[in-house]
Amino acid sequence: MMTKKALPLLIALVVLICSCTPASKTTVEKSVKVWGNCDKCKTRIESACKVNGVADPNWHIDSKLLTFKVDTALLSPSYVLKQVARAGHDNEMYFADEYSYSKLPESCQYERRTE
Repeated sequence: MMTKKALPLLIALVVLICSCTPASKTTVEKSVKVWGNCDKCKTRIESACKVNGVADPNWHIDSKLLTFKVDTALLSPSYVLKQVARAGHDNEMYFADEYSYSKLPESCQYERRTE
């Protein structure tokens, strides 16, 4: 039988073990080409990625590569890329609709690829 003094030690041990477990095994890092031109695009693209389950979105203006970590237990990488397209930016998987693209400032309107 456990003594009253041993119970807090056991609880502390369990908390310590749980806090040391590695990050979720369902988290994957993705790198995808996303079209855009400038710092305004960078802000818009990264903001579109800020949903529950996504971490560290970063779009590089020169390479056009968006990198992010996504917990696939919560959502799919394709969902994130749909959000980016809804913000007006074509990417490897999805095209922005004409309305979303037309709402971009003129400086952000990139040369669109053909489908």
